[in-house]
Amino acid sequence: MNLETIQPYDSKGRLQVIVESPMGTAVKLKYDPSTHLFVWSRGLPSGTTFPGDFGFVPQTLAGDGDALDVLSIGATCGYPGILIPARVIGALQIFQTRDGGPEKDNHRLLTVATNEHRFTHIVNPQDLGARLLAELEAFFRASLALTTKQIRIDGWLDADAATRLVATTHQAWRQSRE
Repeated sequence: MNLETIQPYDSKGRLQVIVESPMGTAVKLKYDPSTHLFVWSRGLPSGTTFPGDFGFVPQTLAGDGDALDVLSIGATCGYPGILIPARVIGALQIFQTRDGGPEKDNHRLLTVATNEHRFTHIVNPQDLGARLLAELEAFFRASLALTTKQIRIDGWLDADAATRLVATTHQAWRQSRE
């Protein structure tokens, strides 16, 4: 299946998240549109695993030139290639530089699967608690340790602002196709 044909939202208004690296894995997988396969990108530093299903929103274009990154929080993990109908709860604002180049936004959208009934009370990042938010920030710092990327974290966006981020990155994707 060609994942580029999938819209950011389904007919019921649920965000569509494509899983690349499932929760608990210590390897970053990346979807390759030219082969339609999930390719081994890199191992995470020892002792580091994804705290949720990590993937992307189709038909989006973030500041780093890739699709908008997503971390989907849940009680269980998915598999590469699974589509999660999700709802946006926020976004971590991350700005990234590589090899001394210009700073680019590389935010991480935070979602919950719409059918994850244990998390219906989660509507904004703060509902996860300060400790878990700090752990998520620490994960993203640690996951890029020993790479050529440096990041600056600039706080959390609420669900409304994060939803606008999806719209902005979808518009950027559409403009890149014109």
